Amino acid sequence: MSATLTSLTRELDDDFVNTWYEIRKEVVDNVLEATVFTLALREYGCLKAQAGGEYGWTDTVGYGTKSTQRFKEGSTVKQQIEKLDTMAYLNWRFFCVDVNRSLIDDSKNMGKYQIKSYIARRLEAARNALVSDGETYLFQWGAYYAAPEQMQGLYDIVAPYVDASSGITTGSDGSGSDEYNYGTSNGNINRTNTWWRNWVAYDGATASATNKIMGPTNEPYALNLVPDLDHMYNTIGANQEPPNFIMMKQDIYEAYADEARDKLQLVRTAFNRKAADLGFETLTFRGATLTYSSKITRNDIMFLNMNHIVMNYHPNVWFEMTNWKETASQFERVAYIVCMTPGLATSEPRRHGIATYAS
Repeated sequence: MSATLTSLTRELDDDFVNTWYEIRKEVVDNVLEATVFTLALREYGCLKAQAGGEYGWTDTVGYGTKSTQRFKEGSTVKQQIEKLDTMAYLNWRFFCVDVNRSLIDDSKNMGKYQIKSYIARRLEAARNALVSDGETYLFQWGAYYAAPEQMQGLYDIVAPYVDASSGITTGSDGSGSDEYNYGTSNGNINRTNTWWRNWVAYDGATASATNKIMGPTNEPYALNLVPDLDHMYNTIGANQEPPNFIMMKQDIYEAYADEARDKLQLVRTAFNRKAADLGFETLTFRGATLTYSSKITRNDIMFLNMNHIVMNYHPNVWFEMTNWKETASQFERVAYIVCMTPGLATSEPRRHGIATYAS
């Protein structure tokens, strides 16, 4: 008995899904190895599976302190009741890519070799979208888009100082951010709390340990880049735990490579070697990986401690393919490859920093 149109459609449904799960691991690897930063997320163990939960990420943040009291015979001592903890949390965010088919295309591509090519073309387009858009999301600002679309990105981890008078402003493309001293895009805790701020340096700043702003520099980055890197690295590290991943705009990276050309030490960390194997260009600055990204369009240098960055994901909704859905009153069918993650999070903003040059 010959196959019916319904049975052939079901067979093609299965072929698409089976093919996707044959290549799914390769696609996830492609996404994580597409950029030096996503590679760092994997290699530093920042990706964590979290199955379910009301929130995509939570952490108890200890910020309160107690103090001792001196006393002598007959002294009255005070009871100090301080709020010591609060909860940081991020909501789940979702993104997907559609895989489209139609009765006409299905019919034209019946046959062993045509079907294989047909499936490959459709899934390749979906894979390319996941790679390119996934990178873009990570370099955007979670609060820029109305919830619940945009996941938390790098500019939520290291919020810059924003000052129109210095030529530093938020971007209209989603690359802007909360200022370092206000907003709640990191963990829904307000940055008006000084203990919840990352370190910041920018042209024209006034030195202030309270606000964590260093400066002024007031010079183009190429003139004073290495001392600026040293100062920011030491300030964030505080002789305790320095940044281990420094990322910047390409122009600044090239200026550093040129300035330090005769002084560069040919030191390769395990991560640098892995990055080099995949074709990424990196240098080493005081033991930290130093690299650039085309997605950083401002004159920014991001100082990150990857030990204090986490990106949770739902293991059951992570590059998973849904059932095929009929389009009402039409002959088109669609399935979606879906992902569920809150994006990037940190419960230690003081371990990260950002320096921004006006010129």
